[in-house]
Amino acid sequence: MNKKGFLDISFAWIFAFLVGGIILFGAIYGVARLTSIQSTQSSAEVGSSFSNLLSPLEAGLESGRSITITLPVESRIENSCDSFVNFGSLTLTIREKIRDEWSESGVGISSTNKYLFSPNPLEGKEFFVFAKEFEFPFKVSNLIYVLNSQETYCFLGAPNEVRRELLNLNAPNFKFSDCPASSTKVCFGGEMGCEINVDYTGRTVRKGGNTMHFATDSLMYGAIFSDNINYECEVSRLMKRTKELSGLYYEKSLSLLNIGCDSSVSSLLLAFNSDLSGFQNSQNLNFLESQAGMINSINRNSGCRLW
Repeated sequence: MNKKGFLDISFAWIFAFLVGGIILFGAIYGVARLTSIQSTQSSAEVGSSFSNLLSPLEAGLESGRSITITLPVESRIENSCDSFVNFGSLTLTIREKIRDEWSESGVGISSTNKYLFSPNPLEGKEFFVFAKEFEFPFKVSNLIYVLNSQETYCFLGAPNEVRRELLNLNAPNFKFSDCPASSTKVCFGGEMGCEINVDYTGRTVRKGGNTMHFATDSLMYGAIFSDNINYECEVSRLMKRTKELSGLYYEKSLSLLNIGCDSSVSSLLLAFNSDLSGFQNSQNLNFLESQAGMINSINRNSGCRLW
């Protein structure tokens, strides 16, 4: 009888332990799941707010101006680009640092009309943001550049127009002499020991073993601040937008002919549009920039300007 009672008590305790363990596991899983959901929701809200703060820059209201964006906590911004559908899209995913660990997942915030250049991933709490128009030869869009406000870029041998433009932003991120040891050196004169080398005449930026070609200072900044993969993707998106706009301006030039006003660039716009159809990567920009310059010069001196 005693042995049977002992066994009965043992099975009761075992059953209690099993049930208690299941309940405890469920409670822990539920808390972890809730925390994960709250973290994801928080990342989505921060990502949406961050994207909304960039909208005035993209819309053309703040070209040539800068802003500072401060997020609630240390964050990691991952920038991914897709150039395959229509004008492509930009997706920003923000992960937050909570208790010294990055949140497991973030919700991507996508945009089809923003063109953003930044280190990838980009970490920090405070970010310096500025925008510049990309004209090719007409305005295509505002390009947005995002940097960690604590990171310094030291421009050595920069052309006067580049130096003047960056100085006008009143940003502590940019130096032109006495480079801090922790700064990223951007060299225009072929100096040794620079992380980024710009051939301003040859229109190339060499960085991290990659060579990126650019047209206009807007894309030069993009190549300096971005990584090779996203740079090429954003340039491809911009060329698709440029092609669409060139077609619209071509149609406009034909409508002006109907009222006896010759803009003189119709045939050039048609050829430009055709060449944009064959765009493959940034190496094609040199030839396209030459065409854009010619079109812009003729349009500027025309009695019937298209833009």
